[in-house]
Amino acid sequence: MSFRDCISEAVEAGEIGKAEAARLNGEFDRLRAKFAAGSEVTADAEAKRALADLLKAETDHQRRKAKLSVASIRRVAADINSYRNPKGEADINAAALDLLEHYGTAKFDSVEGRRKSIIGMAHARMESLLYDFRKGAVRGDPGRWNKARLENVVREAFGQDTGDVAAKGLAKTWDTTSDWLRRRFNAAGGAIGKLENWGLPQHHDARAMLKRGREQWKADIAPRLATDRMRHPLSGQPVDAADLDSILDDIYDSITTDGWSKREPSRMATGKGALANQRGDHRFLVFKDPDNWFEYQRDYGGGGDAFAAMMGHINMMSRDIAAMEILGPNPSATVEWLKQAVAKNAAGKGQKAADAAASTDRRLDTIWGSIRGTLETPVNSRWGGYAAAARNLITASVLGGATLSSVSDIGTSILARRFTGLTARGVLPELVKAMTPATRREAVAAGLILDNAMHVFHAQARYVGTLDGPGWSSYIADRVLTYSGLTPWTQAGRHAFGLAFMRTAAEQAKTAFDDLPAPLRRTFERHGIRAGDWDKMRRMPLHDIGKSTKIMRPNEIAERIDERLGERYLAMILDETEYAIPSGSHRSRTAILDQNRPGTLMGEIVRSMAQFKSFAAVMVFLHGRRIHQEIAGGSKMRGAAYAGSLLISTTIFGALALQLKQISAGRDPRDMSDWKEFIPASVLQGGGLGIFGDFMFANVNRYGSGLGSTLAGPMIERVDNLRNLTIGNLAELAAGQETKFGKELLRFAKGNTPGSNIWYIRLAWERMLLDQLQYLADPEANKAFKRQQQFWKKEFGQDYFWRPGQMTPDRAPDLGAVAPG
Repeated sequence: MSFRDCISEAVEAGEIGKAEAARLNGEFDRLRAKFAAGSEVTADAEAKRALADLLKAETDHQRRKAKLSVASIRRVAADINSYRNPKGEADINAAALDLLEHYGTAKFDSVEGRRKSIIGMAHARMESLLYDFRKGAVRGDPGRWNKARLENVVREAFGQDTGDVAAKGLAKTWDTTSDWLRRRFNAAGGAIGKLENWGLPQHHDARAMLKRGREQWKADIAPRLATDRMRHPLSGQPVDAADLDSILDDIYDSITTDGWSKREPSRMATGKGALANQRGDHRFLVFKDPDNWFEYQRDYGGGGDAFAAMMGHINMMSRDIAAMEILGPNPSATVEWLKQAVAKNAAGKGQKAADAAASTDRRLDTIWGSIRGTLETPVNSRWGGYAAAARNLITASVLGGATLSSVSDIGTSILARRFTGLTARGVLPELVKAMTPATRREAVAAGLILDNAMHVFHAQARYVGTLDGPGWSSYIADRVLTYSGLTPWTQAGRHAFGLAFMRTAAEQAKTAFDDLPAPLRRTFERHGIRAGDWDKMRRMPLHDIGKSTKIMRPNEIAERIDERLGERYLAMILDETEYAIPSGSHRSRTAILDQNRPGTLMGEIVRSMAQFKSFAAVMVFLHGRRIHQEIAGGSKMRGAAYAGSLLISTTIFGALALQLKQISAGRDPRDMSDWKEFIPASVLQGGGLGIFGDFMFANVNRYGSGLGSTLAGPMIERVDNLRNLTIGNLAELAAGQETKFGKELLRFAKGNTPGSNIWYIRLAWERMLLDQLQYLADPEANKAFKRQQQFWKKEFGQDYFWRPGQMTPDRAPDLGAVAPG
């Protein structure tokens, strides 16, 4: 009986499905073609043998994954069933959400915590490479200022000897790090084979692929591939050149239909789709040499940025490994299991329990989508790209002064240090020191994430969230945030806190767990680090960072003692850092965005409303929940003290930020003795909602917009302004009315010119250029400037030291205005 007859009988008997039968027949035909040179009988026999070997490898892999899946479900069930809320009550709803992301509210590891710790460990392994190809201070292009060295690293990674000893060492660093990720991925249930001189992963730009079309893309990539080195991930069998066409079809469909972003990291080994999943993997496509890789990246990979390709690979692998290690080889299936467990727990407990379960169900989907990236995948990529570009330009036009607001980080850092058990002395000097290259290198080598390297294709920014969209627009926003000092300040603050934590741990290394200072011991306990774990940690030799200062480094604990313990320690540090320097979280971000994806009308409206409000959201989520945890857990005094300290510290530094902003706008500081107005505004400023503080005392905000426009968000506000500037003026012209196009055009340019709002150039830009242009465009400019002065004098009692319309300042700021008399 022929092979096809056997398969047909199996289908008729119900032993296998039609899809599986088609796959087996296709694999048999492919393998048989290899042995076509021999007799027909020999070809059939060899093809059957090879197919049997392949099916055995697939079966073995499936069995291993099944064992891992069962073990993961048992562990997850134990974690959520043992979870207790601050009141000591079982709470499966909170446990399920904390399994995806938490900040010290659960003793088990979360997916997001594990992801960040893996990235930190990878950065520590690659510290020398990250330093060599750090972002340029001016252009901000990693490696561009050291382009020749970066190219040599790529060539060394492909096995070419460039004669550059340093490049060879950096290539080795990349190879060992990527292979560490590969082995860890496989241990969690994946199947990625090892290749010598593999080179680098590829970044595929779906838009470039769609623009050139399937056939052109295939014609361009096929000659560049080393087909003889491409292997099946399980059997290790080579891929036939004749089969390459169908392989490339699978990859093209996967990438251009968003299959790449939605594909789960289980790398299933059965069914036709399983091989397609592996074929789409960075490790499957192997280029002949570095020149072919560079050419492909130039045409289809966003410009051939090797550094971005490396960092993107680390991010992707860390995300997948974390999901698989916490949730099992099929993480999405475990999320579904969690949702069913929540629903079962609520059954028969009344409507309130049912509503809570339904809410948790939706939140699990939303947070999981945010972690996986599907929530940020545009429904319509073209319109989503346009909207993302517009938001980036708005960011670049508005947030140039956000650095002044971020002085409140000093207050939250002091508060977080005291609560965690660290000394609160020297916060500002340590933050300044963390900006130096030497301290930054120590921080990265210890496992603290280098944000500039972590966010490459999709940059991350405080007060905004993700800088997505076309590369040119995110680059502009990134540069403005860097030039303004916000990005360096934020990175330094996070590193300073992390190093302070490691230093405190080192200082307490000789202290038994029960004798640790109570706040530090409670911090360890919140994150699941117990006495036995601490005993392991403190046996580790401490690392000297100079001037007799030693730290306890997580990466050394992971490498020499216990990998999981080292990562839990690092995850704890990174989680606690969020309280000190609030930046963003999946749970706070999705609380606003819900399931509204970009590229849809509602998705873009929600994103406009949420822009610049993410900082306030994460402040409420983190610190509000911590206060609730303390009070609900019976520590009412500690919770009240925390709330009071938070209010006082953010108000003090909010007041400082408020006054700095006044001076940067050319006005004297506000009168602080008028506490009924000044204190509430300082509270809102320190809490990240300073823009709303203006509405307490006037009907417009600092940008001249009303409360409705501010609530709607900057995108909708600017669409309305653009409509007035164009259609509105045309309508007035058609009606024979006087237009004020010049004046309105200047006002629009003032609020929408990237970089013009950077705090140290804003005042000169406005007075010496825009105000002078307004004199030319608006006959009533002088009256407008006087009304502006009168407004601030009447509403807030402030005078200008550099008056609108004047080329030079009249005097220095009157610092005595903070308390007249």
